[in-house]
Amino acid sequence: MTDELPGAAATPLTLDQADLDSAITWTLSRAARHIEHRLTAVIASHGLSAVQYGVLSQLAASPSMTRAQLARATLTSPQSMAGVIDGMVEKNLVSFAGASGKGRPNPVTLTRHGQATIARVWPAVLEHNQAHPLGLTADEVAALDAILHKLLAS
Repeated sequence: MTDELPGAAATPLTLDQADLDSAITWTLSRAARHIEHRLTAVIASHGLSAVQYGVLSQLAASPSMTRAQLARATLTSPQSMAGVIDGMVEKNLVSFAGASGKGRPNPVTLTRHGQATIARVWPAVLEHNQAHPLGLTADEVAALDAILHKLLAS
């Protein structure tokens, strides 16, 4: 009996840093985590989670969205979004636009407190989107933004 997994190579795989650096999806994943940690710290300094910020910013751009639409827009599961929205209702950041009922969509909207909160957080987020804090030039930021939007659309 051997300790090898079915289909495992007979010799161990040897990688160097250049091999890792050439794996674009791994580099993108690492870069995303790096930026996510920085952005999360900015958002948390305003008393919000990243998903709560996502909800507030999505609703600032599109004033009425269902939980399912918000879940898709923030890349969150619908089950998780339900808990996020409930917590935001308790904090008076969002409210429901209509009467709820089984199987009926009930759009979520910003409250005045939610509007004031995103108005306070948005400039801090924008500051961290500038080229200098990212270690990039303005042209590199524009190119990266276009590439990332293309990836999101694929």
